[in-house]
Amino acid sequence: MNILQIGTIDNRGGAAIVSWELRNKLMALGHTVNMFVGIKYSQEKNVFQIPRKKYQDYLVKIFANDLIFAKTDYILKTPEFKNADIIHCHNLHSNFFNLNTLSKISKIKPVVWTQHDLWAFTGGCTDELKCKNPKPRKFLLFLWDNTNYLLRKKNAIYKKSKLNIVVPSVWLKRKIEKSILKDQNISLIYNGIDNSIFKKYEKNKTRQELNLPLNKKIILFIAKGGKKNILKGWQYIEKIISYYKNNKNILFVCIGEENNQQGEHLGGNNIKYINYIKDKKILAKYFSSADLFLYPSLADVFGLVAAESLSCGTPIVAFKTGGIPEIVIHKKNGYIAEYQNTDDLINGIEYIFKLNDDEINKMSENSIQRVKENFTLDIMINNYLKLYKKILNQTSN
Repeated sequence: MNILQIGTIDNRGGAAIVSWELRNKLMALGHTVNMFVGIKYSQEKNVFQIPRKKYQDYLVKIFANDLIFAKTDYILKTPEFKNADIIHCHNLHSNFFNLNTLSKISKIKPVVWTQHDLWAFTGGCTDELKCKNPKPRKFLLFLWDNTNYLLRKKNAIYKKSKLNIVVPSVWLKRKIEKSILKDQNISLIYNGIDNSIFKKYEKNKTRQELNLPLNKKIILFIAKGGKKNILKGWQYIEKIISYYKNNKNILFVCIGEENNQQGEHLGGNNIKYINYIKDKKILAKYFSSADLFLYPSLADVFGLVAAESLSCGTPIVAFKTGGIPEIVIHKKNGYIAEYQNTDDLINGIEYIFKLNDDEINKMSENSIQRVKENFTLDIMINNYLKLYKKILNQTSN
């Protein structure tokens, strides 16, 4: 099978990691996969960066319109497009792709479009937090808000398109079924993680390897950008660190800082800051070394990092938001706290810390099993291949 992927970035960031893992696995199975992306970080020859005009970003800002200024119709003339059996789109925002091209593509080739956020069916916001307080998109920088126009424009494009929409959570599926994409084919395929890498390592051994104490309860927090990543709930982490600041038996390990800032005033010796980790095996060892993963995300379509934690046998305390409750089953492999409720996050931490060894082992087993049955890379790949074949069979009949 010959697949052409289109997305914002090739191999960095949550959505890109999903598409990159999909690409690599499909190629390992003998399929051909080419990519067109807005930003290319890899050195792969079959990944092509879409040219960007110098004036493009200025036009988007001036006219408050990120849908039409990119020049992407040329993709239809490339051999990678002409030879493709399936066109698989991922994120199409960030002003690298002309959405009118999507309609033209769908009239020639079958299109699968995986939704990693809310952009496709909103006026431009990508997550629930931003959608609740949308930033006006001012035409000519100070005139009217162009948000409603952008939504109408998207709707007009979709009405001329035939798309196979994929969502990574039931939560998002329900939203799309009520949106301007509701008339398209919609399928649920959960994102998958590599559970041959994200697996349970022996706790004391990994703590020694990572220079972490053996005699403390470790609470792990991960967010790219660390404290700056408000969407991942750092403000709640601050409150919880403050709550436990006099508890010498607890250590907070916060991964994702741009600069290592160990021993900052917040928490003092109670907190350890670690730079963002790219090596998945090392990240898996941090998960395995922790007693729980604290994930107070304020908006999540799926929650890839949550699946990674569970795959390492580490229970999660998280807010009830987006697709998280589909990954974390309350009091089975973690604790689901009421949204934006710090006290309930603390209740979750205390609940897990009070479990005896047998109960903790059972919760760890539940976590690993939950991933094995629903969220592995192999399951995701197989489900996409089934969808590809189903679409191609329908096209040929």
